[in-house]
Amino acid sequence: MRDVANLAGVSSQTVSRVLSGKTNVSDSTKHRVLQAVEALGYRPNRLAASLASGESSLVGVLRVGHLSYGRAQSYIHFERIQNSNGLYVVSASVDYDDRDDWKRGLDYLQSIRLRALVIMSQNVTIAQYLNPLLRQPTVLAMNEADASCKLARVELEQLQSMEKLLAHLYSLGCRRIVHISPEHNEIDANLRCQAYLDFCEVHDLEPFVLKVPDWSSESGTYAAQQLSTYTFDAISAANDWIALGVSTKLFNCYGMLAGRDYALTGYDDTDFAPYVSPALTTVRQDYTQLAISISAQIDSLLSDKKPGCTILENTLVIRESTLNYQAAR
Repeated sequence: MRDVANLAGVSSQTVSRVLSGKTNVSDSTKHRVLQAVEALGYRPNRLAASLASGESSLVGVLRVGHLSYGRAQSYIHFERIQNSNGLYVVSASVDYDDRDDWKRGLDYLQSIRLRALVIMSQNVTIAQYLNPLLRQPTVLAMNEADASCKLARVELEQLQSMEKLLAHLYSLGCRRIVHISPEHNEIDANLRCQAYLDFCEVHDLEPFVLKVPDWSSESGTYAAQQLSTYTFDAISAANDWIALGVSTKLFNCYGMLAGRDYALTGYDDTDFAPYVSPALTTVRQDYTQLAISISAQIDSLLSDKKPGCTILENTLVIRESTLNYQAAR
């Protein structure tokens, strides 16, 4: 900073005021300082600046386990929002069910002076475990967190969305509905599977849950092999990737076409969902709004407001993978 000050012909304090965005500097002085910064390639030490000012421009994100399509989208949107506000995101990725790794990740993030922290997880036990260790405003981005959780939260509603999806299949006359679900103990998979089981009980349907290794299209192809000897008229896949895998395998190996021989639904409304053939009926989750709501919760906490919970509604998107089946009946 001293070199910048010497080149610009000002004091180090003036350089600091310019770089921190203070307005009590003339335009000509600001211009000279910025020219000197560019000429010298100077980059301020943000940690030192935050220690000096008592404020931080860093927001931490603790990412627990694999980032699904939706959470990856939300993370990107969240980072852009913070950047637009002059803030920067620093993250740590930790294992899904390793508590020691959770603590290591949190220790790393808290070793940096943070403005706030976001925890993105599908493991419901993490909030209770980490809560005593938290030292900054924290927002939990997880669906259906433990009722005892005292952290600020943002959730994407799951149970009612799944019920609407299944009610749509039921309205088409489907009575032998298979649900394909990852065997991982993740909250989204558990909630969607529970909604399916509840729906079957209410409507006196025989439930058939087919467990697969994960959320991938490869898991969908595995499911197709298991379904080759089972009679069904609809498949409810826990996400769009599984739906893509199972429908492709059923057609290529068994000649069964989604939308003609059975109805098919996914979940997430991924980028490819409108463009596969037939286009996929699914549930659209607003990942941009999720990121906006996380940012709003952070701002609320920094304004000394009590932790709140924002629950975002989803949208049922009906396309040819079910509409064609209705027409074919």
